Amino acid sequence: MKNYSQEFKVGAFVILCILGLLYMTASTGKMNIKKDGYNIDVVFDEVAGLQAKAPVTLNGLEVGKVDDIRVFYDNDKTKIVLKLWLDKKARIRENSIISIKTLGLMGEKFIQITSSDGKNFIEPGTVLTGKPFMDLDALMEQAQTLSKDIGSQINKLLESLNSTVDGNKGNVSAIVQSLEATSKNFEEFSDDLKRHPWKLLYRPKEKPEKK
Repeated sequence: MKNYSQEFKVGAFVILCILGLLYMTASTGKMNIKKDGYNIDVVFDEVAGLQAKAPVTLNGLEVGKVDDIRVFYDNDKTKIVLKLWLDKKARIRENSIISIKTLGLMGEKFIQITSSDGKNFIEPGTVLTGKPFMDLDALMEQAQTLSKDIGSQINKLLESLNSTVDGNKGNVSAIVQSLEATSKNFEEFSDDLKRHPWKLLYRPKEKPEKK
């Protein structure tokens, strides 16, 4: 039986490990080995920390990756252009919505393509416009602004009600006094019935009609 040196065994083990890693990487779709695909460009105002090689999903299924990120200057505006690589089997409709989403607790960013109804599909090399990214800070600012607006409207309504009440204090006071008098009369009537329950059965005699 042939004996192998220790160096040969270590080298063979390292090669096997590398081959295993390459196989796992290719099988999970992180490398596009022997895969045909095409590229499209998507223009964003902001990418919110999105990195190259980030995954691209179509209706929740991973179909590609971010191939390249570059800056584009459109007159007085600064844009970010993403070059997306997509598997040839992934066909994107013209009315698709392309947005940046956050994955997991670590906040990894990825591209989400939402494709619904439509007859026409885009061609390779098409330039699309991405949906503006809304982060948590922006949402909180909007919520605070909305809360302030609602609070201001409520204060104006309360001031209007106070003004209305102040301008009709006399009428309000008369209504309250009338209600108090009615309540007092009802209490007296109820107390009188309790002390003289026979009054419920008493029916005064009708006066004869004059001829």
